[in-house]
Amino acid sequence: MTGEDSHTDDALRVLELLAGEAPVRAYDQLLTRARARARAGAGAQDAGAAPDLERLERARALALEVNALFDRRSRREAELAALVDAARDLTRPGSLDATLRLITRRARLMTTMDLAAAVLLDEDGSATLTTADGAVSALTVGYRIPAGDLPAAAGPGEPPAPFWTADHLADERTTHATALDEVLHAESLQAVLGVPLCAEGRHIGYLYAASRGIHHFTPDEIALMRSLADLAATAIQTARLLEGVHSANAELRSAGLRIRASLSDALRAGSVQDELVQLVLDGIGLDALLARAAAELGGSLAVRGAAGERLAERGRMPRPDPEELERVRLNASATSVACPLSDGTWVVPLSVRSEDVGCLLFHPGPDAGTPGERILLSYARTVALLLVVQRSNAVEGRLHDDLLADLTTWEVPPERLVERARVSAAVLQRPYVVVVADAHGTAGGLAESWAAAYARRHRGMKTLQGERLVLLLPGEDAAGTAERVRADLAAATGVQVTAGACGPASGGEAVHRSYRQAVRCLEALTALGATGRSAADRDLGFLGVLLSDDHDVPGFVERTLGPLLEHDAERFGNLVETLQGWFSAAGSPTRAAEILYVHPNTVSRRLERITQLLGRDWQHPDQALELQLALRLHRARAALDPVPAVPPTAGST
Repeated sequence: MTGEDSHTDDALRVLELLAGEAPVRAYDQLLTRARARARAGAGAQDAGAAPDLERLERARALALEVNALFDRRSRREAELAALVDAARDLTRPGSLDATLRLITRRARLMTTMDLAAAVLLDEDGSATLTTADGAVSALTVGYRIPAGDLPAAAGPGEPPAPFWTADHLADERTTHATALDEVLHAESLQAVLGVPLCAEGRHIGYLYAASRGIHHFTPDEIALMRSLADLAATAIQTARLLEGVHSANAELRSAGLRIRASLSDALRAGSVQDELVQLVLDGIGLDALLARAAAELGGSLAVRGAAGERLAERGRMPRPDPEELERVRLNASATSVACPLSDGTWVVPLSVRSEDVGCLLFHPGPDAGTPGERILLSYARTVALLLVVQRSNAVEGRLHDDLLADLTTWEVPPERLVERARVSAAVLQRPYVVVVADAHGTAGGLAESWAAAYARRHRGMKTLQGERLVLLLPGEDAAGTAERVRADLAAATGVQVTAGACGPASGGEAVHRSYRQAVRCLEALTALGATGRSAADRDLGFLGVLLSDDHDVPGFVERTLGPLLEHDAERFGNLVETLQGWFSAAGSPTRAAEILYVHPNTVSRRLERITQLLGRDWQHPDQALELQLALRLHRARAALDPVPAVPPTAGST
């Protein structure tokens, strides 16, 4: 092959490399081989080799320029695609905060910078850094920048222009020791590019991209940021307009709600009576009913009985003159019309089937308008109905209290108990908890009065045995019920209260047994010096076993060692045996390993599993005592069991 042919082939090879988008090193290798051939064939016949090499180098340079042009076009296409995606995202409706977060996120990703931030101008010329993407310090979002501290390429009075610097701290064009420098220092930023945000001819802020290293911004990067800023400014203005529309809509909705509320108040008089009657049927109390009436009518209310006694009161009610009140009350009762007192208080008669049951006093508040007469009368009728229902419930409550007294003493003839149980069969078939409470130093009348209200509110029964309260309350959580009774009674009387409980129980015999267990539980708490506390029989551990009638040893063992027994039964494990060995070794894993004939590591692993099953407090003295007693009872039961248990293998854990 002649030299001319080889140089022609090299030129073709350059075109092939260009068509194949080869890397720069491929062109360098082609040029290196051509130079080597020129040196090897140096002579007269290759006198034209040098010009051919120059042409090859020129071809290489042109090819690299074409490659660079292609790269710039590809990058530009990618940037345009990113701009299109950003425009598509920004056209979606969203809040201003969401739009700003999307803008800064797009700016940081498109410029591959370390941080992007949006700064919006305020009315006074200062600025607020509203959002930042890529921030590592707290000195960014919400930071206030005074007017004049923002770097800008344009002078005063000139339209805003992009600003960029490869190194902010070393750039003589920037003014240092400004508020913006605090953010730049906090974020360790050097290169900064800022473009103005302008919409509809108004300058609304800046969009910044910054790097934590020195970076020289190219014209393409600046143009890309300007394009994104144009889209961002329009999106920001659109988001602001949408927020304004949403705010206006919210105000319209609020006005509409107020209008509808006014109409609803006007129409409520026709339906309030049915609602109030339903509340009475659902068991609302007199205090709750007065609270509802005071909130709706906007004033203070009080209920007086037929003899003038105070039954309930809500709000600050002025004290009327007794003679005037009695005279006006009789007049209102005779005419069935509400009559006012001299102090502005209205007296509304309460009657059921022509029976006078009292009166309702209503004193309007200072800011309240005149209440609707129909609504006030509806509340008065409801109060009268509630008083009658409470009187009926009181009679029924006394019957139930007598039944509970008989069940606790068990001193009446069985026939009487059976008859009373038949009357209250539906009640006694439900699960109940028996609570016996001792309010130390409290007069029995006060405690019994509280118990009557508490039992009525919780649909239960109460009786007084000596100085102790006995409550029969629906439910199954004996410990929780005892604690609630103790806390509420202590709050009502202001003295220490000790409470013992047992349950759940259903039926007369079960209630009697539970009462005896609750008494023993209370006496155990007193003997242990735990006055002012509450507990159920199951909470006393082995004391509960000793104090109970049936000495529920299996139940005590199951409650104490249940997780270990279940584990050993399912996995043929040795956790119970390991726990016994650990107690026998006085808490020494090494000595326990000798007793169990296993490695100390095996004992350690088993103790970790025991901790997982029993909790971290199993080595506490109180729980350790429970565990040791349960282990002894378990061994005794196993020894008396006619069917010997198959011992698990020594190596299992």
